[in-house]
Amino acid sequence: MPHKDHPPAAHGNAPRQLWRRLLLCCALLMSMLAAPAWAANERKVLVLYSLGSDSASAWQRLIHKGLSAELAAKNLTSMLGIFEERFDAVRVGDEQAQAGMEQYLRTKYAHIQFDAIITENYVAARFLSERPDLFRGVPRHYVNHGRRAWTPSDGVAYQVHANFERAIGVIPQVAPDVRHIVVIGDSTERMQESVVGVRQAAANYDQQMRFEYWDQLSYDQIFRQAALLRPGSAIFLLPTYHDVTGARRRPVDIARQLAATTQVPVFTNWEAIVVPGVVGGYVVSAERIGRAIAAILMQQKPDIAGIPGYLFDYGAVQRFRLQNIPPTAQWLNRPRSVFEQYLWQILAGVTLIVLEGILISALIVALRGRRQTLSALHDERNQLEARVLQRTLELMVANTKLEQLATTDPLTGIGNRRRMTEQINKELERSRRFKHPLSLLMVDIDHFKNVNDIYGHEAGDRAIVAVAKALAGGMRNIDMASRFGGEEFVLLMPETEINVANGAAERLRSDVAALRIEGDNGEQISLTVSIGVAASMPEGAPDSASSLISRADKALYQAKHEGRDRVVSA
Repeated sequence: MPHKDHPPAAHGNAPRQLWRRLLLCCALLMSMLAAPAWAANERKVLVLYSLGSDSASAWQRLIHKGLSAELAAKNLTSMLGIFEERFDAVRVGDEQAQAGMEQYLRTKYAHIQFDAIITENYVAARFLSERPDLFRGVPRHYVNHGRRAWTPSDGVAYQVHANFERAIGVIPQVAPDVRHIVVIGDSTERMQESVVGVRQAAANYDQQMRFEYWDQLSYDQIFRQAALLRPGSAIFLLPTYHDVTGARRRPVDIARQLAATTQVPVFTNWEAIVVPGVVGGYVVSAERIGRAIAAILMQQKPDIAGIPGYLFDYGAVQRFRLQNIPPTAQWLNRPRSVFEQYLWQILAGVTLIVLEGILISALIVALRGRRQTLSALHDERNQLEARVLQRTLELMVANTKLEQLATTDPLTGIGNRRRMTEQINKELERSRRFKHPLSLLMVDIDHFKNVNDIYGHEAGDRAIVAVAKALAGGMRNIDMASRFGGEEFVLLMPETEINVANGAAERLRSDVAALRIEGDNGEQISLTVSIGVAASMPEGAPDSASSLISRADKALYQAKHEGRDRVVSA
């Protein structure tokens, strides 16, 4: 029995308090050593990207990946005030992406004093270099600006030059049977500079290979002719955004379709195009450009010369049985062993086990008389962690399902009223910012009550699904369709003037009129729709989602009043 003057808790708490003090001191010492001298003064930098969001541009996604990784490795992300703005050049084009941006930047950052401005790619570089009064006096850094022998008067230029000698030279090295190379580009001035570089590099292989240039073809012609190529040929794909007709497509989408269409290897000099099925080669690395931008953010000299390098897709190399891959090459999509795949988890687990062993040993020495209690607490902790993990996973799954249910129509699988309302607000904001038109179609199935009453509700559901498929099948990638309620649908068409929207509405009305829905008893049901069209024009008064929907709804009502099966615009 313990003495009254010395309760048991006093002896048990003393070692614990000592360990806590030692751990706290170690943590404070490590934080003091790790903190840089300039951490107290946050550095504010504006970064301008040319090609849009990470989701719209594979190149931009890789840039951001490299930038974030480099800052995270140096533990400096929280010590920099990074302000990012994006020109949406991939989606709307170079000129349209710059419209209205100057006033937007002046207004948004009127009260911020930047320490530097960094641009990535040619659209942002041209925009900033043509506006010397924008953020006057702030040091400018032009990264990957796309101009030959350009020295800006207001900043520093860092140009990444494509090495076509290596990009072309690696093809006969890894594929010695190739005797015919097709170079795919376009007729724009920037792309023709690259084509000239390829022609100069190709001169070294005149006796060995024949070069053919597809820079004056449409996309349909490119894919059709690529499908006819046979072994002994190869494709060298440049990052082109246009075809001869002026149609725009993302380079990564062209690369994916080529890889799925052709029977010959596809090489490139651009990292963002190296998708599964594309061999790769000697490429300009977007991820390393992102790391170069991070170096500029940290006021260090970027390694521009180290940006290009060899990069290969493992699956494509195996498919075409390529050989002599350079030993310095990086691999994409290469299968990893279990040890490689879980290396960090294994190391973390071993480290955790070692640390736990040390702590457990210390606790056993200090608290030898309480082994059973500690064992019980240890088991309870493990059970609690398992329960918390299980509940967390269940909550994540439930939240995902709820989000899908909240924004998707369960019958048709397209968006619902909530999702469409949110999208209209986003597109109206983009329309005001870039001064681009926006159109909206309100579609209603004529005499839908008769379909339910005569043929049954299941036939009515099939009619709604069929109209939804016709609506979605006639959309572009940037359009969005939703079921607004009952037999009513809404189609949102960005970058579309009202006369173009009227034409699309007429095509949709005609497509629906050609549908035949099978009734419950095998009858063939024909449908018609009435469509109201409204547009929000940049030069007009500012629109809201409710006002745009209201105008389209009034036009729909007029179409119903005039006899149905027609299109009326507001």
